[in-house]
Amino acid sequence: MVQRKPLVSLEVVNFRREMDRIRKEVQQLANVEIDELVNYAVDQLQIVTPVDTGEARQGWLTEERRQLDGYRGAVIANDVEYISYLNNGSSQQAPSFFIEQVLLEIGIITQR
Repeated sequence: MVQRKPLVSLEVVNFRREMDRIRKEVQQLANVEIDELVNYAVDQLQIVTPVDTGEARQGWLTEERRQLDGYRGAVIANDVEYISYLNNGSSQQAPSFFIEQVLLEIGIITQR
């Protein structure tokens, strides 16, 4: 059997430093995408929230953006006391579980 030489050979100088640079770049790109996704989720939740006075629709916000191993996270919240009633279907303007439907649709939560 004839042994063939590789067609391409690469040598990476300062491999560890290059890997650290790539890891940081991936984190930066991911964090931008995470921020955009969270903002999009809040926008979509505001759009589908039933409106009477507008309080529930304006109640959407993101809380405490956190970092986990360099990656951002956020808590999307609505502190209006009756948001759970709206989400359970008390309004004819939106179906039951409209919050979960929006988050499933855009991929923030997934089905098991």
